[in-house]
Amino acid sequence: MRVCWGIFLSCILLSGCGAETLNAIELRPLSSYRVEQEPEMSLSEQTKKQILTYCERQPTDVLPKRRAKVAEVTFHHPLYEVLGSKTVKYFATGNKRYITCSNSNQLMERTFSVKPIQEFEALDEDYFRESDVVSTIEFERVDDIKQIVNVFNLNDSHEEVISNSAFRYTTPDTGAIYVTFETVRNGRTLDPIIEPKLFPFKSGENEGYVFLTRRADNRVALRFGEESSPRQLVLPSMYEAPYMKIDTKEEGLSLEGDHRELMKRIILSDQPIEGDVAKQTSLALSKTYGTVLEIWGHVRRPVTNKMSSRPADGETRLAVFESDENTIWLDGPKTQELFDELFHVKMREMPTTAVQTGQLHLYEELTEQSFDVWKTETELYLVDEKTSRSYELPSNDYFKVNQP
Repeated sequence: MRVCWGIFLSCILLSGCGAETLNAIELRPLSSYRVEQEPEMSLSEQTKKQILTYCERQPTDVLPKRRAKVAEVTFHHPLYEVLGSKTVKYFATGNKRYITCSNSNQLMERTFSVKPIQEFEALDEDYFRESDVVSTIEFERVDDIKQIVNVFNLNDSHEEVISNSAFRYTTPDTGAIYVTFETVRNGRTLDPIIEPKLFPFKSGENEGYVFLTRRADNRVALRFGEESSPRQLVLPSMYEAPYMKIDTKEEGLSLEGDHRELMKRIILSDQPIEGDVAKQTSLALSKTYGTVLEIWGHVRRPVTNKMSSRPADGETRLAVFESDENTIWLDGPKTQELFDELFHVKMREMPTTAVQTGQLHLYEELTEQSFDVWKTETELYLVDEKTSRSYELPSNDYFKVNQP
């Protein structure tokens, strides 16, 4: 009976009795990176791997409102800028420690409760001074239009800032501003015309501008963001009008929590817009002048396993094959096809007649995996350099493998 069981188990591992289909993808944190740190300090390789390993878990936490931002580290891919970077921030609140992670292609940060990291814990106590952080976003009106023009390098002949539309904002906590648009025309509210927009901001005190511009083609654009990362939404042509007025009843504005707030109204008309419009409803204004566009906003906070989770798409992958003769980078579709194959390949013992032809390196953001590539006359094998497991890869033209 024991002999029979031994034969059965051998058949599972060897191709002769139907090999088991397995996932060969085991991407691991990179062993080297370019690092930017604040404050400057020496982090061991073990700590770097520990931090990046934390970031690969499912997010389970939300940052407390009272906390201290202790340190920030940004990891860059050492070879391929297209694979992006990962920014990690270390927070302290009482005896608890948290990190937030965000990849360069992600909108929102993910938060994890972690054990104390000794290199950070050794910093001066000033870095651990806690303060209350709220979800309120403050808007302060900007009257100096030249300031906006200079910050965003606008060309007046192509685009001019609409008066009374510019505000400077501060976002002291992690989350996003969710902006919705409502159009009131001729006394009735229309079905949604402009898609809602999500404007994310990262943890820590952030500042930026929001303003409206009129372009050379008379279309109106909503500008939002910092000088280094501005965003723009060009309104549909139906919002073109020879006369336009911004409702200026608010000198400042605060968005707090999930409370939805009317941020601004734009009155558009074929005739001059006279008098104070602040006390009139949008319905009444639309009956007099034609169209009113309302811009509403509210703060969205990260929610465990929801807004803080990593996006389903947008991840950049790269596969590189290296041999003594050349280096081959797979194109997009081939890379995806190769990753798909490796998610369900046969683990099979490599025959002694196979000859090594090169190495295959897989990258996804700041993770990597390497395989030795072997070939017989009819078969192709990949051997994981870390685990030494061998997999049979279906024949394909992923890369040019030299004949043995």
